[in-house]
Amino acid sequence: MKHTRWLLVVVALMASGCVDNGVDSAKLQKGELGLLPARPERGGLFDYYEAKGLAKWKSNWTHPLDMTGVSWNDTRAATVIAPHYVVMAAHYVRTSDVPVMFHDRDGNPVERYIVAVKSLAPLADIAVGKLNLAVPGGIKIYRFAAAGELSPGRAVLVTDQTKTVSVHQVATLNGGQMSFSYRQDIDPIYRRILAGGDSGHPSFIISSGDIRLVETHTYGGLGSGPCYADSRIQTAIREAMAGME
Repeated sequence: MKHTRWLLVVVALMASGCVDNGVDSAKLQKGELGLLPARPERGGLFDYYEAKGLAKWKSNWTHPLDMTGVSWNDTRAATVIAPHYVVMAAHYVRTSDVPVMFHDRDGNPVERYIVAVKSLAPLADIAVGKLNLAVPGGIKIYRFAAAGELSPGRAVLVTDQTKTVSVHQVATLNGGQMSFSYRQDIDPIYRRILAGGDSGHPSFIISSGDIRLVETHTYGGLGSGPCYADSRIQTAIREAMAGME
């Protein structure tokens, strides 16, 4: 009974905003560019990182971004879209013998493995992977961006294998594909030239105080890949997950 009462208190505090969940919602409400500090600073995510051990998230401008649902321990990135499912680049899939490590906001490791994979090619360079166990509540599950939120010039948070967040912008939208360009109104420190090993790393926008998945990298340079706001891609992902149930 005491345990039940304590849970009820915690739930009530969380609902009232009195419990710190590690996310600064006020900063998120300002959008991608609103996160950036007055003094330009590279967007590294970790002070230190150990794949199967503890990690410490940086207390910099990236801290309000919940990146716990991205697996950073292998260049073949995997991003959580449902408790049992991740997305990757179809041409750069993590194999079943390599752990999929996540770290919660306290830096505690969570280990999973991919037990099944469904490629969406040739529709999109996306592979949906099923995990051996659902991720716990401390690991972020990302919703997809909406098509109406995207247009050329929209700021985008771009990640890469160096565990860094950069800020690019939407350059083109062509069916289920999108590409990025550099923003000219912010410091070049926020730019990244994507290279081999960055494939599958996710990009996000901020929407209603939350980060939404918008793309995973297929090509290098300034970045381009499948657009997760596309209705055909969303349908194909849902069908892939249903086929692996």
